[in-house]
Amino acid sequence: MFLSKRSNGIYYLWFTADGGKKQKVSTGAKYKSDALRFLRDFNNGEKKRREKIEHKNLTDFFSEYREYSKGIHTLKTQQSIDVAFRELIRIMGDVPISKIGIREIERFLAQKKVEASDWTARKYFIHLASAFETAKRWNYLETNPFRSVQKPKMKEVQPSYFLKEEVTSMLALMEDENLKNLYLLAVSTGLRLGEIINLMWCDIDLNFKLIHVRNSESFTTKSRKNRSIPLNEQIYTRLIDMRQNSESELVFNRNGKKLQPEKVSKIFKEYIRKAGLNDKLHFHSLRHTFASWLVQDGVSLYEVQKLLGHSNISVTQVYSHLQPEKLHATVNRISIPLN
Repeated sequence: MFLSKRSNGIYYLWFTADGGKKQKVSTGAKYKSDALRFLRDFNNGEKKRREKIEHKNLTDFFSEYREYSKGIHTLKTQQSIDVAFRELIRIMGDVPISKIGIREIERFLAQKKVEASDWTARKYFIHLASAFETAKRWNYLETNPFRSVQKPKMKEVQPSYFLKEEVTSMLALMEDENLKNLYLLAVSTGLRLGEIINLMWCDIDLNFKLIHVRNSESFTTKSRKNRSIPLNEQIYTRLIDMRQNSESELVFNRNGKKLQPEKVSKIFKEYIRKAGLNDKLHFHSLRHTFASWLVQDGVSLYEVQKLLGHSNISVTQVYSHLQPEKLHATVNRISIPLN
């Protein structure tokens, strides 16, 4: 902390904020004696302010935040947050959260990029930045140091999707009609696996050919928002047959019990390999396939966004490369008359 006089004759006080960033504030004084008086008052105010901050170690804050997280996040997100905190504690130790600054965070992210990937570092950053914002709100921190650190950037990767003939050949291998219908529903609606295995017959309006994806006591959608998806004729006909023979409230079940997502994904992967398809494909590729086929058929990204339930159009724009003919039509609007 020090004073410096600017060309305008005013003294400025330079100090280091909690996040490790240097800041300055005008003393409003042209005389050094007045500037020193400002410095003394500033120090006293800082001391009182810091005394109000409740100091917390990383493990204690993690424990509190974990309980808080149970009421606002899905189980999958809670598990992801747990891993992010455990990795932060492993690398930094059980330090006071007030001692975690820009340098420490950047070192942590750099190490995770080396140990795992840019994607992992970015995911941890998002979870921890949100958690530390809560710590600030709870008066454990004055500022959130993550807000002064650049979020790790990701290389744009185009999602893998199935060709129509690949889906046909793979479905032909399946003997279990229940699972075949599940996979067909996924590629026909873009529903996530969690949304499908929690689907109840009361969520399907067969009169208006709609599926209502909504929050319930036992299930929370990823965006925490409800949405409705129209059914095409092919999957609608299959659901009619399923409804007539169903004795469970769950659309897809095994002896009335909810299916395990890991098992559904594993079986699907086995069929991908049996069909000799790209091993990078997996169950979630069906969601990408739904979006990709629609975009290739001329459906707008806005409509695809609504069907997928993306909260931001930027997420849906990963499929924009599949509409090159629209971009050609756009640039062809520019025509310069030549003599």
